Amino acid sequence: MTARLFIYLQAAIKLGSYPIALLGWAVALASNVRAASPVAEPTSDLFDSDNISPSQIFNKSDRETPNANVAQKVTNPRAPQLLAQVFPVPNLTPIFTLSTPISIPAIPRLDSTNPLNSIITPELIVAPNNTPAVSSQNAPTQPDSRFILPPRELDPATVDPFSTQFILNGDKISHFTPTIVKTGYESGNFRTSDLNFNVYKVIKSENIQSVTKDVVLRVDSQIESVGVRSIERQRDLTVAVSQPQTLLGVRQQISLDGDCLDGSGRTCTFLPGLRIDESNLNRQLQPTGVTVTSQFGDVISPASVAAIREPGFQGGANGENYGIDLTVPAIGLVTTPWSANPVSTGSRREDITAGVAVNYTRMNQNLATNGVESVLGRTIRSVTLTNNERNQAINLGVVALGQVLPAARPSIAAGTPGTRIVVNPNLYRAANAIRIPENSQTVFQTGTGYAISRGADPKIPPAASHQAIWVGLSPVVERQVVRDYNYVTRRDPQIVQSGGGEGGSVPVAVNLNNFGFNSGSLQNVYSQGYVTVYNRDVDRVDVETLRQRTDYFPHVSFTGTSLTENSLWRYYTGAIASIGSGSQAPQNIKAYVGTDYAVVNPRGLSYSFGGIGYLNPDPEYATQLFVNTTQAIPLGANPRNNLSIGVNANYIVDGSITIQSLPVRSTQSFVNAGVNVNIGDISIGGTQFIGNILPESTDSKTLFNIGWKVTDRLNIGAFYTVADRNISTNPYGANLSYALDPNSDSMLFLGWNAAEIDFRRTLGPTSNIYRDNTFTMSIRYGF
Repeated sequence: MTARLFIYLQAAIKLGSYPIALLGWAVALASNVRAASPVAEPTSDLFDSDNISPSQIFNKSDRETPNANVAQKVTNPRAPQLLAQVFPVPNLTPIFTLSTPISIPAIPRLDSTNPLNSIITPELIVAPNNTPAVSSQNAPTQPDSRFILPPRELDPATVDPFSTQFILNGDKISHFTPTIVKTGYESGNFRTSDLNFNVYKVIKSENIQSVTKDVVLRVDSQIESVGVRSIERQRDLTVAVSQPQTLLGVRQQISLDGDCLDGSGRTCTFLPGLRIDESNLNRQLQPTGVTVTSQFGDVISPASVAAIREPGFQGGANGENYGIDLTVPAIGLVTTPWSANPVSTGSRREDITAGVAVNYTRMNQNLATNGVESVLGRTIRSVTLTNNERNQAINLGVVALGQVLPAARPSIAAGTPGTRIVVNPNLYRAANAIRIPENSQTVFQTGTGYAISRGADPKIPPAASHQAIWVGLSPVVERQVVRDYNYVTRRDPQIVQSGGGEGGSVPVAVNLNNFGFNSGSLQNVYSQGYVTVYNRDVDRVDVETLRQRTDYFPHVSFTGTSLTENSLWRYYTGAIASIGSGSQAPQNIKAYVGTDYAVVNPRGLSYSFGGIGYLNPDPEYATQLFVNTTQAIPLGANPRNNLSIGVNANYIVDGSITIQSLPVRSTQSFVNAGVNVNIGDISIGGTQFIGNILPESTDSKTLFNIGWKVTDRLNIGAFYTVADRNISTNPYGANLSYALDPNSDSMLFLGWNAAEIDFRRTLGPTSNIYRDNTFTMSIRYGF
């Protein structure tokens, strides 16, 4: 640790950032604060590509983002194989996330024949691979006293894409990156189909090399790209629980008529005509309105008068209706054979609404080396827009600010003629290893890196560091729980009891709009009065919908890293300003601080630990602590035969979200242990989750997985859950990946995943087990 501190402070002093270095070291010492397991950076090169799970090809957050093309692929023969994990297929009710150790970017093999390793003299400095440089159109025709070798544009084919690679919104981009199209389709029995896509293209790139008068080699790179991708705008998660009930209802009917008060001898009604029947009831069996059939004092036709005098309640004849006829279907509950032993059932549905984000990005990178040390300055500016954004005005202001913020351009001491030039590859690795907020849109990023060119062992490059400021837009979710219920009639109403009477001797008192009278004051009075009590067998369906609306808010982060051949230390702090007039999300500042450390031991031991603590946390930005360790053990001389044993733990401090007693958070605390055996092209593994150790954690669960590399292009895999004490589980699933065009890293992925929710855990032993199937197809293609 002392050595890392020395290297880091040395780097900071060279870059004029000594106060920042002390701040970063203080952050590291405070690593025991509550913190979150950062998602692995989008670099899968740490592990042999033959052992990478097919699920790394594509997902909605693009966290794994594979290499853009074959030219960018590098492998680390020293790296252990990845601990066996279940092929991650979409969970209908997410209940766990296997923690993935932080990936350390792989080191490319040093090319001892690279001309940059030559002695610095005007005669020997040429473009890489001894290919003549292409003269820039803007190159001066007269010698420039500022340069030993004036600026010249390098042939793109001679520039290693590793040296120009940067990460934008989870995607790796270099000057060699082709047009990349990634699209995925997800469908299930009880969900809307989800089509997502991500397309990006490099539209311009150039690399300018020069040697200044003070004997410093400089390479200035610029890349411009455009991209369009889908984003999640809204997700509605609905859980419905149905329970049998028997409702007690009542129907009341009454009418009053007699001689009209004008002395004409005609018959008039002395009650308003009001009716509530099935057509006036909503799904909750509550009246939504009253049908007015007649007015107080209306003259009744002779035909209706004759009909009213018939036995039983009669409203009139020829479509006329007089009197009050009210139906109230739910005044209470009674027990019947239908509801005596209720069997509750549950169901789940997910509805997703997508949005679109577009960006135009410029990356400028400045490498400077004097043969003894090297510095790297990198600045990214992106104009990004999302549709249907409620915080658009503020976000546009942040985008505009990002185009004018100053760029970092580090300085370096003058070189000495005759010095052999060696560019430490860790300088580039450190620049791509910094923590960039996941699922976010980059607006501005600028930073500087430092590395010594040579170490004690010429085959092992020394450590490098990089510090950066990142400004962007990050998603904040507004949550609203909507509760509702309705009745589903299962049997026609059954009369329990009824009674009433009619005639001219039934006294009726009327009070209408504060005008009261008694039927005794009327002539030739005739009244009807009946009451009917009945039962109705129904299913009461209680519905809870968790409505999650995502909008983007300004986010500022300071991040840094110190990296060696097999270790990575990162530290970061920042804040998300969740403040906007158009959103109903909590108005607050989500400030955070965190750090993590990872090591890949040459003897097969790898481990990582760290955490992040949030002010005003929520399910997306939760305070977490994590630790992972894996030991790879060779089985014989064949490197493809090995055994891996690992233990992972992730503690989420903040509480989870539930709906109808079901967890809906994408991650939970967990402790698990796993083992994986690789024998040639076959991989078999198992994972045991251990419950009741951490609060609100994943309960005990045992699962196995198997993978088979059928050919160099075809991989298949499957998993099976042997035992699971969680309410929601994925009992089994399978997937397939096929390399469509290995030369362009193009891939097809097909997945199937079963899901179950055991409602018996919350609704009683007579309830049901909800089952669903999710099918996934994704394609990545470069051309």
